Amino acid sequence: MRRRIAPLWLVVVGLVLLGCTSTDDDHNLAQALAPSQTAEPFEADVVVISPDGLLRVELGTDDAGRPRYRSIRTSSVGDESPVIEDSTLGLELTIGAAAISFRAGGELEMVSGPDLVTDRFSLPTGKARASEIQASQATVAFDTGEQADLLIDIWVSNTGLALRYGLDAVDEWPATARIEWERTSLSFPDGSTTWLQPRDAPGFVTPAHERIWSREAPIDSPGAARFGWNFPVLVQSGPSWTLVTESALGPGDAGSHLSSVTDEGEFLLDFADGAEGNGLGDVQPVVELPWRSPWRIAMNSPELGDIVESNLVRHLSPDSTIESDWVVPGRVSWSWLTDHSSSRDADMIEPFIDLAARMGWEYSLVDANWTEFPEGRLEQLIDYAADQDVKLMLWYNSGGPNNVVTEAPRDRTFDAGIRRAEFARLAELGIAGIKVDFFHSDKPESIARYRGILADAAEAGLLANFHGSTLPRGWSREFPNLMTMEAVRGAEIYTFDQGYAAAAPRQNTVLPFTRNVVGSMDYTPVLLGDTVRRLTTNGHELALAVVFESSLQHFADTPTAYLEQPPEVIELLSTVPAVWDETQFLEGLPESHVAIARRHGGDWWVGAISAQGEEVSVTVNVDDLSGLPTDASIEALIVCDNARWEGEPGRASTWNDPSQYDISSGSVGRQFVLTLVENGGCLVRLRPIAS
Repeated sequence: MRRRIAPLWLVVVGLVLLGCTSTDDDHNLAQALAPSQTAEPFEADVVVISPDGLLRVELGTDDAGRPRYRSIRTSSVGDESPVIEDSTLGLELTIGAAAISFRAGGELEMVSGPDLVTDRFSLPTGKARASEIQASQATVAFDTGEQADLLIDIWVSNTGLALRYGLDAVDEWPATARIEWERTSLSFPDGSTTWLQPRDAPGFVTPAHERIWSREAPIDSPGAARFGWNFPVLVQSGPSWTLVTESALGPGDAGSHLSSVTDEGEFLLDFADGAEGNGLGDVQPVVELPWRSPWRIAMNSPELGDIVESNLVRHLSPDSTIESDWVVPGRVSWSWLTDHSSSRDADMIEPFIDLAARMGWEYSLVDANWTEFPEGRLEQLIDYAADQDVKLMLWYNSGGPNNVVTEAPRDRTFDAGIRRAEFARLAELGIAGIKVDFFHSDKPESIARYRGILADAAEAGLLANFHGSTLPRGWSREFPNLMTMEAVRGAEIYTFDQGYAAAAPRQNTVLPFTRNVVGSMDYTPVLLGDTVRRLTTNGHELALAVVFESSLQHFADTPTAYLEQPPEVIELLSTVPAVWDETQFLEGLPESHVAIARRHGGDWWVGAISAQGEEVSVTVNVDDLSGLPTDASIEALIVCDNARWEGEPGRASTWNDPSQYDISSGSVGRQFVLTLVENGGCLVRLRPIAS
């Protein structure tokens, strides 16, 4: 029997889509949209309400017994607005020789809850090392008369909601199920504005989640993207903001994204293209029963800061069984961006080790083709770094048959046995971590390999960084040695794409609201020299060390570019942390400007950047920053751009001109103003002065 939940329970803002669609033909996807466009609005059989009572999620069935859902937000004055409009649910799978469809002809029944639950974590990495959240949790069954029901878990907090599918094991069924496709859709309200990242066509080094984020309006015509749109997706609908993504991809699961097929603002979720990863592996997940799908998440709030500050992706990930006392986030010197051949020659790496030592940074990365060092030279380089209290990280190609990229070393991380032996060798040598590149796939095979690399690296005591990769999906909680991932059009693109300079200022103001929300982002920022042509000022570049969060923060310029800066700039670069206890959004909008404050211990750091063609003022209220005593003086070191400077950033004749900066230090009041010049920025350190 159905049991209606009294709409007096708690759950919150935001909604999540469950599902990935897995078909090869776009017309099948289009047909799947048809029912939700033609069906009448459904009557809600299940209603779950946020702890603050301002968001509700409704589930029900239409006249054909098809499961549906929607989400509605109530303002503080009682006005209602849709977050997700009427959308479809459902799952089709193969178990043994039987085709099982949870698409129609069923009823929804409450299985458990809703219960008020609390989740908390304490981790060595991220925008907030410790976090706690409350939510309402319930499980609903969609009963179609099969031997088992389709389970739908619902988890809702005050700043986001998540849904996932589940299947129990049945004695008469085999131990595994093949997920053919999900019928889930996501319908945004009319007039919504989205910021979307087009998905790459499968290719030599793609997909890699490295396209430019584009603003698409209106939602019913999001533009051309043959291969769909990557997560996360940012949506502005009426009075609220929503960021859609997913988390907790387990063994057998696939990464999903929004399909290219839409119908008046309604999207389906999709699996990877068959050609991804050099064609290696199946598209459809094959999972062990009992099974739970990844959580499909939508953070939602009228306050954009709640999106930026959200830890929901990690809250919805499994706890770790790995001891993490040895995991140390840090700053990293990196030679490759300014000279792609440098990592072939150990002599060219030594100045970057010297830079890390001079700046007090923890690590230095040796990138691709270090295998060309003469015999014994790697060991000498490790000793050279250790003598200066710097640890080395090494680059690896993830291939294997999943790519044809020739950069070396290859064939050392694909096979599990070879990988474990290699990682054990690295640990014996004293290597601190690995950067693994060129994955090019969100298929189940690739997801399983990410997880295998993380588990084996943790066993060997190695930190991990993924490039040419998928986006973060919460693994940094389950595997605390996962420090950062690329999945961004980062600073290295300056060396490949002459047009990137014009796009970078605007792109940099979009990333804090999209990609960097879901996890650490290895953009490799802070270019202060003249190696690449750029439009961002040095103040803008400095601020990226705080605006962009990455638990391994790779500083990508040359030793000279950093060491010939004014002493105040060197002071900030040598002390800026790579991990944070608290993150607070101050102000901004995508494509305009953004100011973010982050706390490490007792110090607050502020990074502010602009993409505007005119000056922007940002007001910092010290009393809004927790932990700064109200009865103590605050010492500030502030580096902004000099609005009267007439030079050009990043040019050979001016890159190290100290007059380009406006630098101030000393005690500040409880409120002060930062002035951001065109494409400019400010970096600030605030430190309480003991009485």
